[in-house]
Amino acid sequence: MERINERIELLTTLHKDAANKLDYFILGATLAICAYLAQTNPYGRIGINTETFLLGSLFIFAASAICGFKRIESTVTSLGLNIFALQHEDPATRRYFISLLKERKATSRYYVARNYLLMLGLLAYLITKVWAAYQNNGWIPVH
Repeated sequence: MERINERIELLTTLHKDAANKLDYFILGATLAICAYLAQTNPYGRIGINTETFLLGSLFIFAASAICGFKRIESTVTSLGLNIFALQHEDPATRRYFISLLKERKATSRYYVARNYLLMLGLLAYLITKVWAAYQNNGWIPVH
């Protein structure tokens, strides 16, 4: 039984490390996207135009980056609570903090929000680029 517990602990550690690396990678890629869009997008007056929609896609990617930061922060907070719970000798206090950890849903909410915002940002950017191409060729009448 001891060997199984060791393997579970090892796999849990490997899973947490891989999840953290993935979070850092996605956050870095999202910030790189934001930097690229901020440097290359043309900006103009706010209105129903290409520049405004490109600015909107930049804001969506920025919101995704914020969710990525909040996910990492929430993960670190959960680890801190876990350490705090395990350091207590009193079983009732330990159970209380472990129940708090099980109730925390912030980490998964930020994960889902980050991923959906990334997809929405990409979709908004692509739709804007296609719309701009048709608008410039006269397919969409602009007054």
